[in-house]
Amino acid sequence: MVRNTKPRYGKVRPKPPLFVPAPDTLQLPPEDLKEAARPVPEIDIQAMREEAYRAGYTEGVEETVASHLPPYTVLPEIGAGEVIAAGLQVYKEHWLPLLRPEEVYGRMEHALATGQPLSVVRLGDGELLALAHDTVLPVEEVRQKGRFLSNAGMTLPDPQARDMLAESLRTAGIIGIPHSRLPTFQGLLFPVLRHYGISYRSLTLTTSTINYALHEHGLLQQLLHGRRLLLIGDRAPELADVLRASAALNIAAVISPVRGFRDIPRVMAEAAGCEFDLAVVASGIPAVVICERIASQLGKVALDFGHLADKLASGETPYAGK
Repeated sequence: MVRNTKPRYGKVRPKPPLFVPAPDTLQLPPEDLKEAARPVPEIDIQAMREEAYRAGYTEGVEETVASHLPPYTVLPEIGAGEVIAAGLQVYKEHWLPLLRPEEVYGRMEHALATGQPLSVVRLGDGELLALAHDTVLPVEEVRQKGRFLSNAGMTLPDPQARDMLAESLRTAGIIGIPHSRLPTFQGLLFPVLRHYGISYRSLTLTTSTINYALHEHGLLQQLLHGRRLLLIGDRAPELADVLRASAALNIAAVISPVRGFRDIPRVMAEAAGCEFDLAVVASGIPAVVICERIASQLGKVALDFGHLADKLASGETPYAGK
């Protein structure tokens, strides 16, 4: 049998090449030209994420409240926020007050004026994950949740560094703790303290963002003014330049870089040879230990400066003098 090989729908003609007119030959109405010339707005990804988080958070909280109501029952015209606010009053006796920025400033100012030692350290998710590995959480889980730890001066597993960090908490003067109740923040804080036998009610506590709060309230500027400053950390040289240029501060010495926990003995030896009043330390997780030892071993005042050093050094956050 001979098959018919002719095209089913007749002769196939080749398509003519696509013609795109040159830009100068395009003829658009004036209103279309204005629309084409209008700049395309940039998409704020961070704002979108925050809006999505807020929307998801609100839905989740409302559903949680609904799940605690009896079957076939609703709570009309009362939002989850009102329910939570009312419920918190029941636990008022368990509230734990934290030092406010002006109170932390007052204690630091007093220590500087009287020559007494004082360390102000901070616990974020990095420090808490470091304390939790192979104690409260398996090391593999901490690796998954804390992929950034190696950049913050902690390589897992490191039980010696972990225990060094825990020991510093016992003797630190003021400890900043996270306000967030998320799993890697307060969700770890209290189990970690319980594991090490440290009573949070025996500690002097403030917020872990106290470095930013002091700056925003203008209190940091008052602390640094007229003091001999020791800057410690990888960004210390750039930070020194900013502080000299913007506020003519007295930078007594700079110690940089800080290569994790193994570098703490060298940092402390260099600090012991410096004449200074206040140490500003931005060296990741080891900053907790360095600040505490500057106070306990050298009898000075030390502030865990954190990422505020990066923001000031880069100019992202301006430093306004006293």
